[in-house]
Amino acid sequence: MKFTDLFTTQKPIIGMVHLRPLPGSPHFDGNLPEIYAQAQWEAQTLAEAGVDGLIVENLGDEPYQIGEPTPVQFALMAAITRQVRQNIAIPVGVNVQFNAWQAEMAIAHACEADFVRVEVFVDTVVSAQGIVHPCSAQITRYRKELGARVALFADIQTKYTTNIISQPLTQSAIDARNAGADALIVTGAATGAITPLNAVTEVKSAVNLPVLVGSGTNIQNVAQVLAIADGAIVGSALKEDRNAENHISSVETQAFMAAAQKAR
Repeated sequence: MKFTDLFTTQKPIIGMVHLRPLPGSPHFDGNLPEIYAQAQWEAQTLAEAGVDGLIVENLGDEPYQIGEPTPVQFALMAAITRQVRQNIAIPVGVNVQFNAWQAEMAIAHACEADFVRVEVFVDTVVSAQGIVHPCSAQITRYRKELGARVALFADIQTKYTTNIISQPLTQSAIDARNAGADALIVTGAATGAITPLNAVTEVKSAVNLPVLVGSGTNIQNVAQVLAIADGAIVGSALKEDRNAENHISSVETQAFMAAAQKAR
């Protein structure tokens, strides 16, 4: 599933459907119906405002466990992804924090989603919760085993992590390309943090793959981002008060997409 097969619009904007805390997470409030309702409303609001794709992600489950979710979290994310997929015509992706590659691929395949975002595809890194090992060898084999038509969007040296063995970002990009990534994601240091555009330029010069900006794109810099990158994943800038933990804002999203449309 090539990037250009997924997105007919050049330089797509991918919005985030950030889920409320799921059962088993520290901040779960017991309200399952509200998790479903908010996810569907936000997906619909983003699509109606003109975003080109969506990612369903369990942002509310911080602090994230490394690896696979619990069975009930897996079930909820699958149910929500399927609900979004059935009601939204644009491409849909899945991201299960943190680096839950097997759950991501299984959910995407079973729910007919189009792509997954994998935080640690190559490089061994340290996060706040410990060491995270790369999953490129496992997820590419699992995709093959399932016969899944699911694209792999791979972060390189992603936010909130540090490589155990330091190497240039361009080498991580080359490693990810060689390991089978369909698109690469470059981020800043944290959610909402500006992604250095010189880093995007370096990665694009090193590999012939689509390169997305994964954090920090906002209405003020979207023209500069899209002048260099092949698209952007946008969360905070589409929220009320531009805060990642708030609800999607229809007004902010429409204004952002108008600026993006003008820029591309």
